[in-house]
Amino acid sequence: MMQVVNVLETECHLPVRSEQGTMAMTHMASALMRSRRGEEIEPLDNELLAELAQSSHWQAVVQLHQVLLKEFALEVNPCEEGYLLANLYGLWMAANEEV
Repeated sequence: MMQVVNVLETECHLPVRSEQGTMAMTHMASALMRSRRGEEIEPLDNELLAELAQSSHWQAVVQLHQVLLKEFALEVNPCEEGYLLANLYGLWMAANEEV
């Protein structure tokens, strides 16, 4: 997880050491652990995900998400993907609010 924090903080300049960043990292760690254990959760609401996907930032968020997941030697359960993307999107938007 520290490598993820490093990428987000130094390469992407995202506010990882903020409330939104803490939430995103906590949720990512939990999602990875559930995936490792084979546990499943209910997926994020499709309407909410579709709304987020309308953002001009969405493609960059998806690409960053894919880069971050490459750091781990496991496949994340598809039910977790929406939550991870939503948290990363929130972190991305928090960075833009600070500018």
